[in-house]
Amino acid sequence: MTGDHPWQPGAGRHDPHRRLVAGMVLLAVLLAAILSSPGCTSAGDDPVIGTWEWTDGKEYVERYTFHPDHTFSAEALGSAFTGTWEARGNGRYLVTYRYRDDPGAGEPLTELVVFDRATDAIYFPAHRRVG
Repeated sequence: MTGDHPWQPGAGRHDPHRRLVAGMVLLAVLLAAILSSPGCTSAGDDPVIGTWEWTDGKEYVERYTFHPDHTFSAEALGSAFTGTWEARGNGRYLVTYRYRDDPGAGEPLTELVVFDRATDAIYFPAHRRVG
């Protein structure tokens, strides 16, 4: 009578429906493990995160930093700026910022920044990653 009762060892071993269900459960567990790994869902994986700069080749340098918490900081034209950024899809980012020295005054500035994965550069105009 070995293998006849559903709770005995070896019972249902050759049942194709049971093998299909077991395979689907295994696939679901593997998929959940992959999607929950930090590399797949981390907000810090956005390619624009980091520090970028542009220089005229002389002494003038503009530096922009996109932080993982979606804040933004910049140094350009002898001034400092702070603000926020949001992904708009297809390598485009909307950046809204103000002068850091006087954050409550004036209208916020808004720029559309484009990230080019092939050159690892952002454009307003091309700023190269430095950090």
